[in-house]
Amino acid sequence: MAQQNPPSRDAIRCAATELFVRDGYAATTVRAIAATAGCDPALVIRHFGSKEGLFLATVPAFTELPRILAGPIETLGRELVRFVLGASESRVAGVYRAMLSASDRPEIKERLRASMHDVFVGPLADRIGGTHPELRARLAAAQFAGLINAYWLVADPVLRSADRQAIVGLYGDAIQRLLDSDAPA
Repeated sequence: MAQQNPPSRDAIRCAATELFVRDGYAATTVRAIAATAGCDPALVIRHFGSKEGLFLATVPAFTELPRILAGPIETLGRELVRFVLGASESRVAGVYRAMLSASDRPEIKERLRASMHDVFVGPLADRIGGTHPELRARLAAAQFAGLINAYWLVADPVLRSADRQAIVGLYGDAIQRLLDSDAPA
């Protein structure tokens, strides 16, 4: 009988992503990841160094945001809100929950900061120009994150049952004011 090869790094990554997204960072153990991947926990550590290292290697930041942020500036506020409302039941929401639940770890907190700058703030600030572009981009990112928290994490029942078009119009236009504004009112 031929000896079976141990699971690959990709198999471990797949198992880890599934568990981190489903169960969150704290509830996911290296043993559970190894069991799901069909390997010894020592192999997980050998490949990734630690649970934190594996988390950083497997849980991606928002991969859809660059496409959305590259769209027309004039409608960007509403598009960001549509993204949150449309992705709330998907894997994207699980990834965000996993990253937030792990944000008490210094390496992961730094990854979140860097990711928010690299994916959202930097590209947006470059596009909006005008007065205080980085500050306006960071404030727009904060509004975006606020909606994510209220809609995905807290699952605010009023927001969840509200008319989606009303949310897109009201909240999207609030974000848009930051993107369009050159000076404080």
